[in-house]
Amino acid sequence: MPKPKKFRYKVLYEDAHLMAIDKPAGLLTVPIPDMPSTNLQQMVQQDFGKRVRPVHRIDRYTSGIVVFSKTGRIHHQLVKQFRNREPRRVYQALVRGRVDPPEATLVHHLKLIKTGFRNIVVNENNPDGTRAELVYKLIKQYPKAALLRVELVTGLKNQIRVQLSEAGLPLIGDRHYSPGEEHEKWINRQALHAAELSIIHPLTQKRLTFRSPIAQDMQKLIDKYKAMK
Repeated sequence: MPKPKKFRYKVLYEDAHLMAIDKPAGLLTVPIPDMPSTNLQQMVQQDFGKRVRPVHRIDRYTSGIVVFSKTGRIHHQLVKQFRNREPRRVYQALVRGRVDPPEATLVHHLKLIKTGFRNIVVNENNPDGTRAELVYKLIKQYPKAALLRVELVTGLKNQIRVQLSEAGLPLIGDRHYSPGEEHEKWINRQALHAAELSIIHPLTQKRLTFRSPIAQDMQKLIDKYKAMK
């Protein structure tokens, strides 16, 4: 029986009130009921001997920045910021195909369905739909792929993956929303990285900006597509 994979995370910022962690792809942010998989929240609590609370989440197979609070008061105030869409959340995504226009705002309405536990795009008049908005900008176009900067305006489950797929720009490696990606051989996850997060510190009222360098597996993937003719 294979040994469980060992995950390593990096602390990007820490004070007495909160922590910003660089999460590796494949690691759950928080525990899931009836699922014994390793998760970042429990790892941080075990390593630091203190309870932490997730302020937000990123997908299991997305790498990058996650913020945890250390007290209930700070947690409440930071969650309020996210609910009010105040933090700046920037991702890097490697998508398949050519990007035109090179910069755009995407607006869709998403509905969470139980089958496959995923979001689907629905008509804006659908009462079960929730408005989703993001802004993308082309960083670099390669012959068969493109690197995008994606900034979230809203923050729904799998939002970037769903919206880019709907726009004809599927994330490379995203087998969940783009079945054709099951043939991708150079990465075993969606090529999505939470690269930058900016919040207001609840006590000091100073802006904190955290940055995470692109994950190693994504950089190798970019190099592969950059070399293609």
